[in-house]
Amino acid sequence: MKYQTNLPAKISNITVCANQAELGVLTYGSVHYYQPLQEKQHVSLTMTQRGMDGYSSSALHPIFAQNLPEGFNRRLITERLARYAKVNNMYFLALQGDQGVGMLSYQSELNLPEIESLNLSDILSYRSKEPLFPQLLDKYYLRTSLAGMQPKVSIPNANTVQTDRAVQQRDLIVKSFDSEFPLLTVNEFVCMQAAQHCGLEPPQTYLAENLETYVVERFDRSCNGTKLGYEDFTTLMKKSNDPSAKYASSYETLLKATYLYTGSVAEVEKMYKYIVFNCLIGNGDAHLKNFALQYSPDMKNIFVSPPFDMTHTLIYESIDNKMALKLAGSKAFPDLSHLIKLAESDQFRIRNPKAIIEFLSENILDYLSTSNEIQLFDGLRTSIERSISNVMVTSLDTQNYRLD
Repeated sequence: MKYQTNLPAKISNITVCANQAELGVLTYGSVHYYQPLQEKQHVSLTMTQRGMDGYSSSALHPIFAQNLPEGFNRRLITERLARYAKVNNMYFLALQGDQGVGMLSYQSELNLPEIESLNLSDILSYRSKEPLFPQLLDKYYLRTSLAGMQPKVSIPNANTVQTDRAVQQRDLIVKSFDSEFPLLTVNEFVCMQAAQHCGLEPPQTYLAENLETYVVERFDRSCNGTKLGYEDFTTLMKKSNDPSAKYASSYETLLKATYLYTGSVAEVEKMYKYIVFNCLIGNGDAHLKNFALQYSPDMKNIFVSPPFDMTHTLIYESIDNKMALKLAGSKAFPDLSHLIKLAESDQFRIRNPKAIIEFLSENILDYLSTSNEIQLFDGLRTSIERSISNVMVTSLDTQNYRLD
């Protein structure tokens, strides 16, 4: 793009803000150092020490690292900017600007010009021999510093609904798929619609008519436009940004951490439902980065975020038949007895877990029987129904069959 040569060669100083308030300064020399500028508002649930002492870390602090791009998007941005800049984690953070997921925004010497937005209807109804997604990448790639391995594009202030009185605008994330995971767009849309049918309240999703793209509305803004805090569980558990770290935990620990931060059995039950749903739907990629907490700017109201990034992975041969995290000491998919046991803890107790599991199972199956989109992916319905059937089986002794 024309303004590439105007980009700074490196980024070593970033002012961290939240809803226009300056929270602190992040610098990088031999180490990453975050210096708070105020005591009233903290930058993270994990960085709330009293006083104005700073935080030093050899790796980028988890709260800043959580939204860094992985996989496809990281390679794309690095390759396109290699001639102009030293693209490291600080640079990716600067590229996020005020478009990162959550309430934090980042000010630096990097200033990108405004880019016109799009109409959601134009994305969903696009029909041309020239694929749309590469065009979106060319237009928005500098603003696509988003976590995740699969191709995606962030589009701010897209026009979603037009009425006689006003045009509603939403921040959107547009996803596509590659040859390794065909029709991932249909797969994720079906799983998210199933979650909606189960009453789990996922964000609004859309599937393009040509199936090339899948669109999800951002959910990190309150109804009055205030940015909400957002921290995934790699951050909340203070894990590194290493790709393997998000797989190094268990669903039992995830529930305990939810209770630790929220102090609410209701929020723990909500997280429990997400975990059960992922097991039933056959999602083997429900790792720590795909679960998160959100909170008000004053951090007094902490709650589980809506479910997101849910797919049926068992249909893809390149993904093994295991879960992302352990349950009862194993990454093998559980049966009914293990999911019931998951509801028990020394800190909390979820009531009627069997009823919750059966409700989710029945509603997923009900959705599959009425969905038109699931017919677009040959074998998807059969594969999901098999996953549900396997989980709902209760055996007298399953320990011998769950060893990794």
